[in-house]
Amino acid sequence: MIKKVLIITGLLILTIALVGLWWLSKEGMVRIINGNKVIVSTDKTLSANKVKIEFGVSVNTINRKNDLELFDNPKKYSVLYDGTNNSRPKTEFGENDFLITYDNAYYLSFRQFIETDFKSDFPPDHKYYFTFSNTNNTPTVRVRIDGEDKMDFERPLINKKLAAKYRCNVPVDSAGVMFNMIELVPDKK
Repeated sequence: MIKKVLIITGLLILTIALVGLWWLSKEGMVRIINGNKVIVSTDKTLSANKVKIEFGVSVNTINRKNDLELFDNPKKYSVLYDGTNNSRPKTEFGENDFLITYDNAYYLSFRQFIETDFKSDFPPDHKYYFTFSNTNNTPTVRVRIDGEDKMDFERPLINKKLAAKYRCNVPVDSAGVMFNMIELVPDKK
């Protein structure tokens, strides 16, 4: 009889604990599982083995001298994808910076801004789709982010040899001023 009471009490405590964890997770107070996911695909002319995607929270500044600074300190990034999935982005509210390279010869950087909702400690999960194609002999990437803070854009990658002449993916003129700046902001459709 005592054994039955202990088993029932144990199951009851376990059930309450699991329901509590589920509720805390649902309310955004506890993150049990990182549901962010990275999906990379390429057309037939490019190889997914040559793709590298790095991620960091607020690791880059738009006030940099040029895009060479993106490559100064690789330790500031975590590698999400390097020919295969390595990890999932641990997104935070605010500035989530991505650096994409192809064959260590082309690059593109962008920032996903995740707005805080003041209701939870963790932002909602997102799915990150990176689709690479070859356009006019230049690797191009379409980035589509599904989730609460959506984005969808397509850009050619920049030759890494030209990084000193670019800042925030746009050319810097001789006076050091950016032009044709296209700001990548969340798609609130």
